[in-house]
Amino acid sequence: MGINSADRLNMLYSELFVLLQQEEELRRETEKKLEEARMIVDPRQEFNRWLKTNAGQAWKLKQFEYQNSKCAACHTSLRFADAVVHHVLSIKEFGSAANKPENFKLLHPGCNLEIGTRIVDFSS
Repeated sequence: MGINSADRLNMLYSELFVLLQQEEELRRETEKKLEEARMIVDPRQEFNRWLKTNAGQAWKLKQFEYQNSKCAACHTSLRFADAVVHHVLSIKEFGSAANKPENFKLLHPGCNLEIGTRIVDFSS
């Protein structure tokens, strides 16, 4: 006995339903993997990881001494524990290219917030 067209259509719909479920699962897995990849290459995360390393902390101490324990923005006394690393060229605009020690200055947290992503000339 052969399969009639209604039965064949039902089988095809069943197969289609299974394939659509598989596609949705693959889509979710792909999105999850993409989010993980974004976290790995996110310039802010990359910077935060570096700053926690021995090299990052050594740079911060050396820069603190170079700046004579003063904020690069307001030029007043700065405690090492309070010093935050400011990106002269912002991560928002320059991405990973901004994550170079020559692009960093130490500031008071308030000075850093006040400047935000504006480019400031710290040479004076």
